[in-house]
Amino acid sequence: MSNDRYHIIITGENGRGRTLVLRKKLAHRLLSGTILCSLLLLAAGTLGIRTLGDYRTLRGQYATMADQLEQQAARLAETEAALASVRAEKARLVASYEEQVADLREEQSRLEGSISRLDERSRIIQTVMDHIGVKVKVEEDPGHSGGPFIEEKRDYGDSLISSTERYLELLQKIPLGKPINTGISSGFGSRTDPINHKRAFHAGVDFKGNTGDRVHATGDAVVKQVGYNKGLGRYVILSHGNGYESVFAHLQKQLVKRGDRVSRGQVIGLLGNTGRSTGSHLHYELRYQGRAINPMKYMQVAGLSLTVRQ
Repeated sequence: MSNDRYHIIITGENGRGRTLVLRKKLAHRLLSGTILCSLLLLAAGTLGIRTLGDYRTLRGQYATMADQLEQQAARLAETEAALASVRAEKARLVASYEEQVADLREEQSRLEGSISRLDERSRIIQTVMDHIGVKVKVEEDPGHSGGPFIEEKRDYGDSLISSTERYLELLQKIPLGKPINTGISSGFGSRTDPINHKRAFHAGVDFKGNTGDRVHATGDAVVKQVGYNKGLGRYVILSHGNGYESVFAHLQKQLVKRGDRVSRGQVIGLLGNTGRSTGSHLHYELRYQGRAINPMKYMQVAGLSLTVRQ
């Protein structure tokens, strides 16, 4: 019986002791339980330590991912802002281009209208030029010219404007219209002379009027001669270039001098009754290449407007 028990004696400093009696089976069970609990506690501690390490690792990874997510969110916001700026710039450019296209279309429409009017005006001017027999001619002398060769590129608009400007410049110099806005008392050509009553050639047309009425130049010109003779009385001769001259005779007074440049419509003298004359009137004469020509067709086309609407 004594072999199946353990006697555990516990003594203190005072010499007293206690005896604890345990059965061997119970002691073995307690020892086994203690060892098992220790092992379990050791395993639980090891697992806890490992789990805690994993938790800390995961928490670090989570913090890193959170930082990365914040950075990506910031970059996304920057990208969206840049995209919005690009869209706004695109919208501005599109609006600007549309405005430019509209302006170009409007300008093209105006240009086409101007060219159409220029074309019409050019045809009218050409008709006038043909009617009065004027030829636009530019003298070229290949023996006294040169320069690099540049292939000609024809542009209808430029050509039309150039020809129209050439016509307008020429027409501005050609004597057109009446020198005074009164009726005609004697026409050009054969007539009965008002003084000796014989048949004679009248080199111009006579305009009736009152002494002192203003007489106007019928085209841009240079004053070629200012003088007096028995036949014409006081007279003014204008040189218009291109072979044209105009004569204003029987003037009361000349208001220009030789060498003056005058413009169409400018007053050059006052109507009078000087020289071989039966009363106050203006003798108006046109000469081309030194020959007297009938002024009537030049006066008939003077109503043409030479101003092109813009």
